[in-house]
Amino acid sequence: MKRSRKSWFAIASALLIASSVLGACSNGNNKPEASPTTGTSGESTPSSDNASASPAGFQLGSQPLKFSMYGNYDWLTLDPWADDVPTKWIQDNLKVTIDPVQSGGAAQQKFSTMLATDDLTDVILLDRGPDVEKLRQAGKLVPLDDYYNKYPNFKKWMGDETINMLRSPDGHIYQMPNWYTTSANGNAGYLINRKVYKDLGSPKLETFDDLYAYLQKVKAAYPDMVPLETDVEAQGVQILASGFGEGYSPNWPGQNRAVPADGKFVSIFTDPVFNETMKYASKLFREKLMTQDSLTEKKEQVFEKLTNGKAAVFVSYSVLENQISAANTLMRKNDPDSGYEVIWPVHKDGVSKDKVYPNNYNKLGWNVNVITTAAKDPEAIFAYLDWLTGPEGMSTIYFGPKGKYWDEMDANEYPILNDTWFNTPQEEKDKDKLGRWAWVGNTTYLDTMKMANNAKMKPEQVQWPDTQQAAVTWKTSQDLTAFVNLMPAGDTEAGIAKTAVDEIFKKYYAQALFAKSDEEVDAILKKAEEEAMSQGYQKLLDFETEAWQNNLKQIAGK
Repeated sequence: MKRSRKSWFAIASALLIASSVLGACSNGNNKPEASPTTGTSGESTPSSDNASASPAGFQLGSQPLKFSMYGNYDWLTLDPWADDVPTKWIQDNLKVTIDPVQSGGAAQQKFSTMLATDDLTDVILLDRGPDVEKLRQAGKLVPLDDYYNKYPNFKKWMGDETINMLRSPDGHIYQMPNWYTTSANGNAGYLINRKVYKDLGSPKLETFDDLYAYLQKVKAAYPDMVPLETDVEAQGVQILASGFGEGYSPNWPGQNRAVPADGKFVSIFTDPVFNETMKYASKLFREKLMTQDSLTEKKEQVFEKLTNGKAAVFVSYSVLENQISAANTLMRKNDPDSGYEVIWPVHKDGVSKDKVYPNNYNKLGWNVNVITTAAKDPEAIFAYLDWLTGPEGMSTIYFGPKGKYWDEMDANEYPILNDTWFNTPQEEKDKDKLGRWAWVGNTTYLDTMKMANNAKMKPEQVQWPDTQQAAVTWKTSQDLTAFVNLMPAGDTEAGIAKTAVDEIFKKYYAQALFAKSDEEVDAILKKAEEEAMSQGYQKLLDFETEAWQNNLKQIAGK
């Protein structure tokens, strides 16, 4: 989803800030097909003291390794190699150099041209799904099964269950995931303005009835304030849906446009939970308890309201973004009673508060790297990326090479940050440009390291986003690994239907929000269902069902 596609540097910065205070094998014996370009002898050679590999594998630092890399996103600009402290150290000590190739803001066009002209880069970073399959079916990808078994880190940190999810229809593995995880995470939920909440008597805010009563109080007491801010495109309304049904994910309306039930996906437009959510949201909108600009405002406008303390409650897929954290810091500095706090997700009467999940995670993470047949030494590339995703690689990228900000690791292979780290102002550390080029990010390692270090600190030393994650957002996240890879190729019947249904959803979502009554919401969703079905909606539902059931089989190793 768009909401999770921040720029790589913003992501790296967010993780770095959070850490600066200390803030997918049933066929495991398959081996890569022989390739005349592999160029690997299998002989062991001496390695750098700072690099590790299987005794029979490629030893980083034993010889120069240079490869090209392309990021298949309009918004992504790959940074120059070796102009930051970590990658300069990697180049000097491990003899690895990466040649970045840019999309120029026209990623799909460039990708298609590269494939059509057989002018591929050695590595491509892209979404799982149709584009990976285009490359595989064209015979342009190197199978990685044997490498996964030879090198230690992916296997250790991902586990066989996650690796199974990466298998293509031919039984081979061609992908290395980025930001994969085995632990819950997420930044979605409800944020309240602490000062407004205190001034209004700190009332109970657990159910939707409680929230409705509170928003009425805000409207009466603070006429210049937005009672409920719902983020751009009213995305926060989808977060509300998580409280109307136990285990109900905002992904169902927000991404899949369908709901899993009794082993298959069914229409979102006839779903009772979505129906009830839209009636509640429409009521708030009619009574001006929700922002009236929810479908038209820009992100900058949302941040401006929050920075100026002009929203009493904020519901969003991301309530802990950098701008919000900065606003919270400034507000509390000026008034200790002000600022923001994440509350436990609101729910409907009769819905267990412990089964409300505005957040989700999947073990495959965000996107994947593939090694193409253009690569002269694919095993060496895999060896580097495997090192990068391990403790030493992650520590080098995020905290710099050993010797400046850390000197040794503890028993869990977490870097022990030294006094230089804690005594160096953040703006000085920013000059080292830490956190870039983590294209096989290991979320499990970074998150557990962060929490382990936070546990050693005084409460006032722990950064605010970390406290909110530990208290609420990570505890209200569910594993949706079984629901990955549900996006059909755009030129298939299901893909064409998905495009049509997305537009239908947006149109009637807006109409339902503006409805004048519950009866009008019912009529709007009925019309949306009829129009969607006329555009091949059932093809999409059938595709998502089949993909979901196939995921379950892969997870089980079948």
